[in-house]
Amino acid sequence: MMKKMMWLLLFVCLACSGRTDAAGSYEARHEGPGGSVSAVMVLGEDGSGKWEIGGEVLPFSWSASPDGVQVYTRDGAVVVGTMEGGNVRLDVPGVGRLLFVRR
Repeated sequence: MMKKMMWLLLFVCLACSGRTDAAGSYEARHEGPGGSVSAVMVLGEDGSGKWEIGGEVLPFSWSASPDGVQVYTRDGAVVVGTMEGGNVRLDVPGVGRLLFVRR
């Protein structure tokens, strides 16, 4: 029983450390039909997050993985992102791959 408890604690610590490393504020620029659009993404240490695009705020939750992050939107979509030197690259449906640079 004690061995199982130690493995569980180790897993929780590793999961939390990955989230803390990725937590922060990021910004991406996208060239759309109407011109350049700036998007700010905030990843909270508690797993909450938000996108701020054109004055609109879109909340989401997220989790860390060994090679990136997963963003879980309110409508049930999962957006997979990879870490690239402290920045996050997300493949956003309908938009394409965006590089969010840490601010």
